Amino acid sequence: MHLTNTTASPEKALVTRFLRARLFLFFSAALIVAFGAASVYAQEQGSIDTKEQLRAQLKEVQDQINQYQQNIEETKKTQNSLKREVQIIDSEIKKQKLQVTEISLSLQEVEGDIREKNNEINSLEDKLKSKKVLLDASLKRLEQYDNTSWIGILFSGVSISDFFNQIRYIQNVQNEVNGFITNIDFIRKDLEDQREDLEAKKSDITRLKNLNVLQQSSLEQKQKEKSTLLVKTRGEEKLYTESIQKSQKDITFIKQQLFTLESVGVSMSFEEAIKKAQFSGEKTGIRPAFLLAIFQVESRLGTYVGGGSWKKDMKPAERPLFLKITTALGLDPDAMPVSKKPWYGWGGAMGAAQFIPSTWLSYADQVAALTGHNPPSPWNIEDAFIASGLKLVSNGAGGHTYQGEHTAAAKYIAGGNYKKSVGQAYANNVMDWAAHYQKQIDVLSGISSRGGSNGN
Repeated sequence: MHLTNTTASPEKALVTRFLRARLFLFFSAALIVAFGAASVYAQEQGSIDTKEQLRAQLKEVQDQINQYQQNIEETKKTQNSLKREVQIIDSEIKKQKLQVTEISLSLQEVEGDIREKNNEINSLEDKLKSKKVLLDASLKRLEQYDNTSWIGILFSGVSISDFFNQIRYIQNVQNEVNGFITNIDFIRKDLEDQREDLEAKKSDITRLKNLNVLQQSSLEQKQKEKSTLLVKTRGEEKLYTESIQKSQKDITFIKQQLFTLESVGVSMSFEEAIKKAQFSGEKTGIRPAFLLAIFQVESRLGTYVGGGSWKKDMKPAERPLFLKITTALGLDPDAMPVSKKPWYGWGGAMGAAQFIPSTWLSYADQVAALTGHNPPSPWNIEDAFIASGLKLVSNGAGGHTYQGEHTAAAKYIAGGNYKKSVGQAYANNVMDWAAHYQKQIDVLSGISSRGGSNGN
C-alpha cells in the first residue's frame, strides 16, 4: 500500500502555530474587553433610572424656582405695604429652600457622573491593555521571522507559492502592528480627555458643596429678616410704615458695616465699597449691587485660598504672562499673592477679581483706559472692579435684567458650561446677595420702595 505523506512542511507548521497563537490572543483580548464592557453595562443599566429620576426632579425644582422668582417680581410692582413685604420674603424663603434642594440634587447628579466616568476610564484602560497584548504578540512574530533566513527557506525545498504566502503574511503582520499603534494612540488620547473631564467634575463637587453652605447661610439670613420685620411691626401696617422711614442712625450703620472679601484680605466700609462699585457701574454699565454680590460670593466660596506661589501653583503656560504683568508694574513676582493650586486643576488667580494672567491681559487695555491706571493692577481693588464689570457686561449683565445678570453670573464661574448645575447654583446665590445689597443701597439713596432697581 502506498501512503501519502501528509506531514506539513516546517514553514507551514510555523505559520499554523502563529495563526493559532494569534487567534488565542485575539479571543483572550476580546474576553477582557467583553467582561469589562458587561460590567460597565450592568452598572450603567443599574443607575440609568436613578439618573433619569434626578434629572426630572431637578427640572421640576428649577421650574418652581423660576415661578417663585416671577411671583417676587410681580409682587414688587404692587403698592408698598407690610402684607406685600411679607409676601416677598415668604416667596424668597421658599425659593431659597428650593435652591438648597437644587444643589443637593445637583450633587447627586455629579457624583453619579463621576461614577460613570470612572467606569469609562476603567473600560478604556482594559481596552488599552488588550491592544498592547496583541501588539506584543505581533511584534514577537515579526522578531521570529526576522531571525529566519529567507535564503535558507527558499533553497530548502519550499514552494514558490508558500514562500510568497509567508511574505504576504509578514506584510499583514506589519500592517497589523501599525494599526495597533495607531489604535493605542487614539485610546490614550481618549483616556486623557476622560481623565480631564473627571477632574472637572470633581471640581464641580467642591464648588457645589461650598455653594450649599452659602445657600444655607443665605436662607437663614432671609428667615431672620422676616422674624425681625414681624417683631418690629407686630404685624401692624402702621408700624411698618413708620419703620420704613429710616433714621440717620440706621443709615450710618449701613454705611459703616464692613464689606470684606475674605479670601484676598480686602476689607472696607460698605459705603466705600458702594462708591467703587458705582464707579465701575458708570464706566462699564454694570449694576453696583450685582457687582458687589459677585465679589462677595467669590470670596465666601473659599475656592481661591491665598498664599499660593506662582512658581508652584500657576499653570506653566500662564507663568510668563504673570511675569509680564509684575514686571510692567515693577513688582517682585515672588512677593505677589496668587491662589493656591487646589486638589484639582491649577491655581494662580490674582487679586480680588481672581483672574488668571491671560484673562487679565485680555482686559488690561480697557481697564487702563477707564481707570487711568497704566498699567492696571489685578491687586488694585478699583482695577479689579472695572475688569469684572467689563467681563460681566460682555456676558449679558449690562441690561440689568434678572435673567441677563443670572446668565452673566453663571458664565463668570462656569464659562461655556454655564447651563450646568454649578453655574446655575452659583448664579442663584449671587442674585440673592444682589437683592440684599440693592435693598441697602436703596435705603442709602432714600428709596423706600423694596427692590427699587432693575434686576430685583
